[in-house]
Amino acid sequence: MEALTGLSGRKEVFAQLETAVHLARVADNRLIVALVDLDRFYRLNATRGHEFGDEVLNIVGSRLEQAGPSPATVCRIGGNTYMVSMQLRHGTDSCLHAVEAIKHAVELPIDEDGTELYLTSSIGAALFPEDGQSCEQLVCRAESALHQSKSEGGNRTLFYNLDNTYRLHRRIDIEASLRPALYMRQFYLAYQPIFRVSDGKMRGFEALIRWKHPELGVISPAEFIPIAEHNGLIVPIGEWVLREACKRLAGMNNYGLGPLIISVNISPVQLQDPTFAQTVLHILDEHDIDYSSIELEITENVTLKHSEKVLSSLSKLRCAGVRIALDDFGTGYSSLVNLKQLPIHCLKIDKSFIREIDLPSAERLIVESLVDLVHKLGLEVIAEGVEYKEQYELLKSWGCDYVQGFLFGKPMNPGQLDLSMIKTNGTPASL
Repeated sequence: MEALTGLSGRKEVFAQLETAVHLARVADNRLIVALVDLDRFYRLNATRGHEFGDEVLNIVGSRLEQAGPSPATVCRIGGNTYMVSMQLRHGTDSCLHAVEAIKHAVELPIDEDGTELYLTSSIGAALFPEDGQSCEQLVCRAESALHQSKSEGGNRTLFYNLDNTYRLHRRIDIEASLRPALYMRQFYLAYQPIFRVSDGKMRGFEALIRWKHPELGVISPAEFIPIAEHNGLIVPIGEWVLREACKRLAGMNNYGLGPLIISVNISPVQLQDPTFAQTVLHILDEHDIDYSSIELEITENVTLKHSEKVLSSLSKLRCAGVRIALDDFGTGYSSLVNLKQLPIHCLKIDKSFIREIDLPSAERLIVESLVDLVHKLGLEVIAEGVEYKEQYELLKSWGCDYVQGFLFGKPMNPGQLDLSMIKTNGTPASL
């Protein structure tokens, strides 16, 4: 018996769950196993004290025992996580009713000296026999569903499916492969050209990291960058990207192909490093690169938590001459205040806004107005994702400074860079 809540202890409940699986198999019933995690419970302990927190855990445990269409077995298997199991009949949607009842039991108000306290929960559920034939399988798969529920922001219920397990295992494989990938030279950079609208000449390239794993194949940056940010490896990876881009730019300059600007994406995690600005300037000096030839692209989520440390690093780099761009504008918590407060040189309008500007659309009005507004703030504008000549002609008529997209060139591997195009006049064939 668990001392705090009086519920069955973990060991006892797992034994009961084994019995429940056997009984469900014999009776040809279904069995639901749900893991219930109280969202942000640490805040309640921090603001109201652990004694009140323990009282709340008791109340929730008692309510869960009474939840659902049939008697439930409940135990607390972690600080604020419960396991609930109950038998259900086949041929009905009782599993949905069961998890709804479980969530409702958690979310009923709790009286606190006349004030009502409301909790939310993340729930992961697995079903016998669909999701597993043993106690261990059902619990593991309920954990997988709970993990997915919490990763999506919490306050939701998810049932297990094989896709969740595949994603979890792939994430583990990617995380284990990230560190050796850096030292085994599995990363490389692709370069997408950016052109000046006024005369069609090449401005430079955006350097985009790519990863080709010998066993997992090509892994998208959208998949491995968040993992690298989570475990801190984005700092050495980001440093490698900057060095590699500078090496490429130095080679172009040696062949008289400049002046060009290479853009490099910077993670918010890198900006939190107090040595970030110093590292950037050191790498530029190392390769004898003019500071204004490198553009660091930051995303809008930096603006959500830009601390004095981040602003100081960006300001130091800008004062030294390094260019700063606000990338993917329009996809996050866009705020025009950020255009005034952040030390940036230009703004990149996300391709989701460019996609339909050649049609009568709200995007067309937004982009036209945004280009004008940004210019009035003394900033430059780059349009991403330009795919059609009609889009380019509109952007040109609005005074957009630079364009980037498949109309002008896809990201190219180092060996695919058409240096002859730069040597002639740097004008894309599509124009």
